[in-house]
Amino acid sequence: MPQLGAILIGQSPRPDLVKPLIKANPNFQYIESGALDFVDPAHIPEPTSEYILTTRLNDGTLVRVDESYLFPLLKLAVANAERQGALLSVLLCAGPFDELTGAQPLYRPTAMVDTILRTRGVSKIAVLSPSREQASAIHQKWLSRGYVPTVFVDPGLPNAELALWMREQLHYSAAEYLVVDYVGHPIEKIQALERTLSIPVLDLGKVVTDMLRHVTT
Repeated sequence: MPQLGAILIGQSPRPDLVKPLIKANPNFQYIESGALDFVDPAHIPEPTSEYILTTRLNDGTLVRVDESYLFPLLKLAVANAERQGALLSVLLCAGPFDELTGAQPLYRPTAMVDTILRTRGVSKIAVLSPSREQASAIHQKWLSRGYVPTVFVDPGLPNAELALWMREQLHYSAAEYLVVDYVGHPIEKIQALERTLSIPVLDLGKVVTDMLRHVTT
């Protein structure tokens, strides 16, 4: 069975993130490789930059980490998956990590969504941020790519209520697409948004699983 690297910004294993990949394409053996597999969690520094990412250790503990701290560790995670035979890898994180590459193809969700939007000629986007803490950095991320982003913070409502809330927020918006800037939302949450909104929805997690459905082995 061919092998595919599931690159995590936290610790492996993360069955909650890998299960959707297996469902999308069960023809791969998924090699989980986490950036924080290589460090003692007690030595993770407190985040100080604007771009802070949230992830989990393998015991479920939630941790906040600077993107810049994770970058060299993610390089190790990609190399580790490739050493074990990964023919390609997917980054399971909404952080852009534009300079992250591997010897084999590496798919990064932000770059994938960026390509889709550019191909479709989109300029104005609404973006759903998972937290207020990350909203500013997310706004800058999409602004730096040439888009006109309006960022909304996820209020944590149940799926159907969130979709109605989002529709209300977008009522006077000129946004052409909604980008859900997070990897790990349950598919039911994204489907509720897709059913309710009048504009297309691009979820950073779903673009990965959609891509995997078309990968032949």
